[in-house]
Amino acid sequence: MTRGSLLICVVIAITDIGCGGSSLSANQRFAPAAVPPRLASLAIGGQNSLMGVGDTAQLTVMATWSDGTMRDVTADVSWTSRDPSVVTITPRGLATAIGFGVATIEVEYQSSRTGFPIGVTPPGTFVVKGDVREPGQGALAGVRVSEVVSGRSTVTDQLGQYVLAALASNHLRFDKEGYEPGTLDIAPDFTGYMRMQRIVHITAGETVTVPDLTLMDMSYDVGADRCSPCRLIRITAPRAGTMRFELAWEPNLRSELHLWAGGQHFTGNLNEQSLAAEARVTAGENLVHVGYYRWKVLSGSSIQFRLTTAMTP
Repeated sequence: MTRGSLLICVVIAITDIGCGGSSLSANQRFAPAAVPPRLASLAIGGQNSLMGVGDTAQLTVMATWSDGTMRDVTADVSWTSRDPSVVTITPRGLATAIGFGVATIEVEYQSSRTGFPIGVTPPGTFVVKGDVREPGQGALAGVRVSEVVSGRSTVTDQLGQYVLAALASNHLRFDKEGYEPGTLDIAPDFTGYMRMQRIVHITAGETVTVPDLTLMDMSYDVGADRCSPCRLIRITAPRAGTMRFELAWEPNLRSELHLWAGGQHFTGNLNEQSLAAEARVTAGENLVHVGYYRWKVLSGSSIQFRLTTAMTP
């Protein structure tokens, strides 16, 4: 082969035309690089309830990748207990009960996180948890949550959350100064959501303005009726007799408010956004309810109303 023919052969080889040899196909040259499978999910397994202080449970973590591959990564994850005063966790996933309550165990692996709640309560008892809110305002801290049968109680934290363990009854009572007390029956392993209203108290002859009656407000059974959502108003009368009620709510909302007083149910005027009624009251404190009748909310997510009271001659 002459020197000139050698140069020609080199040029041809660069353009993938063989010079007595083979070359890559077009599909081979432009095929994308293989994409490694990504982490799809983490799942914590193991015992989710312990009976007493000192009890232990070994937790495991299974990782699943996008190609369906699964692998035990218990020894590779980062373990954390959200409440070490209830349950602690070792770097190998061994949980130990320290006190009664519920603790969430969290794991992190390759920037993915998941949680696993563990309850600690004696045999024959159960754990309840939940939160308390003031409708339209948010979380309510400092609420005393108690269960009468076992005598156990706690106070809601800054997020309005509570946890009670070693309970013999699911009937809870909620108390906070300045708020209407309430009760709630909560099933074990479920979250109990409680709503508490500020106490509204006036004397006959006064007017009260309630700024926000929301769809998440309280419900009350008033005789055979259901006022929901509803506001309870405490009115003190100087004597037994007849009290006049004038109710008005903000305009441009086609909402029909109702009033319950003296054992009677009054329906507001939908077009005029008002209600006027008279009912017998007793000397001292009387309970009056203002709200919707059985969730018959025509429009608007919240409403402001004004109630004026007066004793008739």
